[in-house]
Amino acid sequence: MLISSFRICQSLFTLSMFGVLVVLSSQKVTGDDSLADALKAVCAVEAHGAGHESAVEAMKALNKASIDQVPEIIKAMDDANQVSQNWLRSAVVSAVARGGEMPSEAIKSILDDQARSSMGRLLAFELLTDGDEVLATQLIPGFIDDPSLPLRYKAVAALIEKADSISEDDSQAVIGCLGVAMKHARDVGQIQAIASKIADHGVQVNLQAQLGFLPNWHIVGSFDNKDMAGFDVAHGPEQAIGMIDLNATYKDMDGNDATWKEVSTINPVGNVDLNDYIGKIKGATVYALTNFKSLEACDAEIRIGTANATKIWINGELVMVNEIYHNSNSIDKFIGKVKLKEGDNQIFMKVCQNEQKEPWAQDWQFQFRFCDASGKPTAQAAPPAARY
Repeated sequence: MLISSFRICQSLFTLSMFGVLVVLSSQKVTGDDSLADALKAVCAVEAHGAGHESAVEAMKALNKASIDQVPEIIKAMDDANQVSQNWLRSAVVSAVARGGEMPSEAIKSILDDQARSSMGRLLAFELLTDGDEVLATQLIPGFIDDPSLPLRYKAVAALIEKADSISEDDSQAVIGCLGVAMKHARDVGQIQAIASKIADHGVQVNLQAQLGFLPNWHIVGSFDNKDMAGFDVAHGPEQAIGMIDLNATYKDMDGNDATWKEVSTINPVGNVDLNDYIGKIKGATVYALTNFKSLEACDAEIRIGTANATKIWINGELVMVNEIYHNSNSIDKFIGKVKLKEGDNQIFMKVCQNEQKEPWAQDWQFQFRFCDASGKPTAQAAPPAARY
């Protein structure tokens, strides 16, 4: 069983933001083994503090690194989590601030190697183009299909700027340029911005389809979740996972009959609002069911946004558990890896609302999509029409 965790959002720090961490020194990390040991210790640090003491000692050594050791430090980002990557980045800033000739050829080879870490390659790009706008302008278009999302973002942003430079009277050219940007964009905010610009020229983009959100569901409820005790209770529908009968009748939390109802959301980002379909009920549980017809067997990511506690089963297998209430309601808040089979894949979801009364705790909704690691929606048979 794969249990998801919060998606860790990558922060794109500029070199200057790490200036406070720089410890200037004329020394360098002596010996390949010493450098390797220090890098290993920093890469071992974990988000909740494990390995922190060893990493602090290792950083004393790395903050003596010379500029010619920068490529090895960047390469170490391949095996580092975000916390470690930030520490390694500060070591690079320290080395660069110390001065010397930039090993541009070695850094360029890191940038060109798409198998290396996204943040390491972004740092390589920043080092190569620092103060060289001409070089940056030359390199950025080549990132349009790049697996590094920060680099791809730059290429898409350049296309948007290009579209902005075209005369507004030439709508066809503007829409054509923005259409290319839309095709390659993966960042949700960037996609929404492109759609808005296209709409300014009289063309509406089906954002829901563009982003791959699933709009059509069967839902049933509500079942008990008072005192948040229902999350681990298998109410009627949950007892029949894999053999769901959409004609079945269950007893809800008040002893009344509950039957499956078909719903379809037109929300641009796929929000299925249970307050609208079930009612503004607190301390309650709803089940949702739909089918995803995949064009092929593939690895995929479940991406859901919800402020409610959820469990998700794919083809009868529990693949995601998030017992968290009202932390946020952001797009792609939870991500988990799954394998889809070719053809029909049944999605069964449990969505629990607690009893908090604050205005910000009234959301009872979810959005759901399958994507690859870049955020590109997984191909499905007969999906809703998506422009671009």
